Amino acid sequence: MPPPKSSFLDKVLGRIGRLDAEGLQTVVQRLARERSFLETLFNTIEDGVLVVDETGRILYLNQAVTRLLGVQANTEGRQLKEILPEVDWEKISRLDTHGGPQVLRHEFEVEYPRPRFLRLYAAPLDGEETGSSGMALILHDATEARQKNFEAIESERVQALTLLAASVAHEIGNPL
Repeated sequence: MPPPKSSFLDKVLGRIGRLDAEGLQTVVQRLARERSFLETLFNTIEDGVLVVDETGRILYLNQAVTRLLGVQANTEGRQLKEILPEVDWEKISRLDTHGGPQVLRHEFEVEYPRPRFLRLYAAPLDGEETGSSGMALILHDATEARQKNFEAIESERVQALTLLAASVAHEIGNPL
């Protein structure tokens, strides 16, 4: 099995003792640029992105989460259960500790800031490894899709009722 691919941060940490002041400043500037780039990227996504540690404490949330759940941007550090009581954190955390390529999908309804249906996708941050390093949670607003599905079912129901009424009227109009 090939050794795991090391990240930029792993490479820097391996050489941190050998860096001079200028090299260290360059590394810090690069990390700041990458953080800024990722922050901008996550905030342009319409779906909510939450990162929680192994205890369920929120480490990061994008602007879409504040819009979907009506929470403040300074929610980092709070427990996930506080802002999303509808989510079964124990079930999600078991997914994190057991390892494997698993993604949990869960749909639930929230009432605040306005009624909507949200679809949650949860995946461990450490991928397939056992242990616990936290979870990445994606919140997708499924309200519109659910409404369209309901309207399609209602339309089919009306069509079936119309067909049944036409058949009954035909049978009544044509006595045996």
